[in-house]
Amino acid sequence: MLDTSRIIELAEQAARKWIAVERVLVEPTVDSQGEEALRVTLVLDPQAVERVTGDQALDVLVDINEALQNAGEERLPIIFYATEEELRADAHA
Repeated sequence: MLDTSRIIELAEQAARKWIAVERVLVEPTVDSQGEEALRVTLVLDPQAVERVTGDQALDVLVDINEALQNAGEERLPIIFYATEEELRADAHA
């Protein structure tokens, strides 16, 4: 398993090829099968959200997954998108 800072670095590099990412948050979670996984939240500028296409979102998912696997990470990345405002609203809910 990779440490969190390395996961963030790899996810940022992979995502920034396709979309404007302000920062990346990573936390452990479990997948639908109860296996260890990673919740990877890509924090986007609000103006960038409208420009993200379905193809780009898929490319981001594939590239992050490949980057983590190539670095030896076995946990599945589950990708989420949010803006800073959405994160603040979730924290207050």
